[in-house]
Amino acid sequence: MNGPRTVLVVWFSLLSLYALNPLREGRAAGVPDLVSNIGSLSAVERESLLIKGAREERQMVFYSTLPVNQFAALKQAFNSRYSFLTLQQYYSPRQGILNRALSEARAGKQVADVLMLDVSYGSQLMKEGIVHPYLFPERKRFFDGSYDKQGYWYTMYHLTVALIYNTRQVKAEFVPRDYNQLLHPRWKKELLFDPEAGYILAAMESAWGREKALQYLSKLSTQDVSFRRGGTLTAQLVAAGEYPIAIAINGETAAEMGDNGAPLGFSVLTPRIIKPNGIFLAKKAPNPHAALLFTEWVLSEEGQRFLATTLGKGVAMRGMQVKYKVFQVEPDFVVSPELGVKLAPYIKEFQKIFGIS
Repeated sequence: MNGPRTVLVVWFSLLSLYALNPLREGRAAGVPDLVSNIGSLSAVERESLLIKGAREERQMVFYSTLPVNQFAALKQAFNSRYSFLTLQQYYSPRQGILNRALSEARAGKQVADVLMLDVSYGSQLMKEGIVHPYLFPERKRFFDGSYDKQGYWYTMYHLTVALIYNTRQVKAEFVPRDYNQLLHPRWKKELLFDPEAGYILAAMESAWGREKALQYLSKLSTQDVSFRRGGTLTAQLVAAGEYPIAIAINGETAAEMGDNGAPLGFSVLTPRIIKPNGIFLAKKAPNPHAALLFTEWVLSEEGQRFLATTLGKGVAMRGMQVKYKVFQVEPDFVVSPELGVKLAPYIKEFQKIFGIS
């Protein structure tokens, strides 16, 4: 028979559970609960709650393709506002980020709080349930296609696909301003291209229709185009005069070389293509408050301005001034996670057209 002692034990047990409940006073057990809790808060309340939790967590782990020296600058800017939080980065090219995230998730080991990589690769993170959606309050300031409407990813920054040329070898009047000009006889055996640029076929198909896109690339293949993997290597070859033109390079990345004296010029051809580097919130982030605090700062006007003006990145926030104005364009085609699922067939078809084995 239950007596006063039993009731007292049950009461103390319930009291202990309440005291330990991470949802009490706005604290959350993980990203899903935290995202749910902050959804109705004002901007001030939201930041206050995230700061309080992040102070206890003390660190945030960022898996990203952002170059190490640029992450150091970003970290310094973030810490000028939130000095109590230690940011750590695991850097790798996009496939390395994806492979590590997938391996850790499948092993039941979660290290990353926030991930950033090409969104066409990020589709796999969504498919595997590694990331969690949340609705960033200022998302409407970003142009259409630069974020997922359900909130799974937002463009931290994007890379604009551009033609680059050696300014010592190509006179201004001969710089190609559209893709058809690349078919001129003067460019035979003079062009360099990415052998995995299947997204170019996808963009042309979207803009021109499939038949016209295939016809154009077939004509371009008769120009005896050369191929190299790696945007940095390609830009270096053009800067060194090995080739006068590379057709599709991450413009902002190559522009940094121009800042250091490389003789490089740029032309953004139509269809104008951007490749977003998406920021994803890990569903099982060990430091959920820190993860959201960092993500919201990066996507804020302050964070976007730093990326655009100091690091020279393309950003999707409307009205933002950028360091490299040649790349300040409204895109015709945005590489998306949906393309990621279809990318392998596009690459295969692209390589078949150009006879790449």
